[in-house]
Amino acid sequence: MKAKDIMTRDVITVRTTTTIEEIARILTNHHVGGVPVVNNERHVVGIVTESDLFLNEKGLPFSAVKLPELFKHWVDPSQIDEIYRNARHHTAADVMTESVLCVDAESDIGHVAWMMAQRDLKRIPVVSDNVLVGIITRANLIRLLIQE
Repeated sequence: MKAKDIMTRDVITVRTTTTIEEIARILTNHHVGGVPVVNNERHVVGIVTESDLFLNEKGLPFSAVKLPELFKHWVDPSQIDEIYRNARHHTAADVMTESVLCVDAESDIGHVAWMMAQRDLKRIPVVSDNVLVGIITRANLIRLLIQE
């Protein structure tokens, strides 16, 4: 079985100029955990996930110390409401992960599942000739358990 056989074809995407507020609205309204960021040619240039919009722990270089980070900046968690209010105008380009692993539509789903497991990915964009054609999530793979 190939990636194209199980992928979701109607992929919700955003542009680099889409605001964080709009991305949060899209994630919430569509019950998805992340969206690919595409350019005019539908080439994947990044991905924004719930993790990019939530506090993360980041280690200080050459240290065992970890501090809270949000939107690629160190933050004081007690000020999160103010940080979120002030960040609404930021865009996908400000928070997206740029180095996105994609798979080809012809990739074997076993290979796709293994790559997702190795890198702890919850979703992976599917491309054909470098153009986004779908997305595979863990749910797409789990659905194989109930298919006849």
